[in-house]
Amino acid sequence: MSENFKIDPRSRTYEGLTPLTKEVNTLTRKVLGSHGFADVELISHWSDILGEELSQGVLPVRLSFPTGSRQNGTLHVRAAAGAFALLFEQQKMYICNRINSYFGYPAISQIKIIQGGMNVPKHEEESVDWPLDDAEVQTLLDKVNTIDDIELRQKTLEIGIALLQRKAQV
Repeated sequence: MSENFKIDPRSRTYEGLTPLTKEVNTLTRKVLGSHGFADVELISHWSDILGEELSQGVLPVRLSFPTGSRQNGTLHVRAAAGAFALLFEQQKMYICNRINSYFGYPAISQIKIIQGGMNVPKHEEESVDWPLDDAEVQTLLDKVNTIDDIELRQKTLEIGIALLQRKAQV
């Protein structure tokens, strides 16, 4: 073997595992760049930026900027028809401020809403198991009813029920 093929083990570096978000940013930059999104930030943190109520039923589609600038852009969003679009329309300025404060500079100044063409997942209400029997509930109520303050009594009852349910599940 020649000298060129020898490997010095001290020259190897090990960086460990890289975060998945770093890899996703690299892989999606081309696709999202064509829609004006330089980063995955706005899409991946959409519900964190706006909150659960405003982000439900509305998704960012495209971000366009004036020629030669990366500020005061227009965010195009797709909203499910009906109340989602109306709520989003009423909160436009608030949403602009939230997005701009997230990025730390005036990234957007306008929002254009495209209605329809989006399915909103329906949330089924969870059924709550009530593993407590009447005797346990009555004992808890007897103890809690000695508290004079109504608000404190209610909170104590809620905590007591939660503790008894947890104990019953274990």
